[in-house]
Amino acid sequence: MIHRSLATIALGGALVLALTACGTTSTGAAAPASQLPSRSSGARGGPAASGKIAAVDPSDIQVQNNGGQVTVKFSGSTTFTNQASGTLADVTQGSCVIVAGTGTPIVARTVAITAAGGDSCALGGGLRPQNGGGGRSSGSTAPRPSGGNRNGGRAAGKVTAVTSTGFTVQEDNRQTGATTDVQVTVDAGTTYTKSASADASALKVGECVAANGQTDDTGAVTARTIAISQAGPNGCADGRQRNGNGNGNG
Repeated sequence: MIHRSLATIALGGALVLALTACGTTSTGAAAPASQLPSRSSGARGGPAASGKIAAVDPSDIQVQNNGGQVTVKFSGSTTFTNQASGTLADVTQGSCVIVAGTGTPIVARTVAITAAGGDSCALGGGLRPQNGGGGRSSGSTAPRPSGGNRNGGRAAGKVTAVTSTGFTVQEDNRQTGATTDVQVTVDAGTTYTKSASADASALKVGECVAANGQTDDTGAVTARTIAISQAGPNGCADGRQRNGNGNGNG
């Protein structure tokens, strides 16, 4: 009986020591910031930072949006694009477009045009139609407006045919591999923008940017690409800074 009591006491003491040791480990200091993994945009789509330029310096810009202010760094290896006004003549077979409009077939309100990369249209990347419009296809990171009919009155993909009154957009579903042809008509009220190569001299206070690249632990972005566009009637489209998962940081 005495031996059994001594064994019970010893077992209880060992359990207390084990729990104490576990408690000490769980309340230890967090890993230093330098050990945290670095983050980059593009894991689930969307720019690392986007908004209005508040200040321009020789090697960085300050970008403001609803989430606050972000430092975006650039260098000689950063690729710049600038949006300029376009026309229906800039919509050619094989080009990529993001269309926002209404109805079925879609009557385009805005058309954003960019060249295809390889055999596909990697839409998004900061390309935004004027006036905050946009569209998306599966796998695209293009802006997503609300309202409208059939897929929200929007289309995004490669142009497969062009006429004097509109064009056909081939949308790809990257999950199923299926493609859908979307008919788009245009009228005198349709506005066009096209993406052209630029450099750091195109960065101006008050313009809109969407930057993709590596985000450090302070939230600053080292830009791989910066897309520049003019502010619309409602300013720059809200693009809060993204984290490594492509989610907004509040």
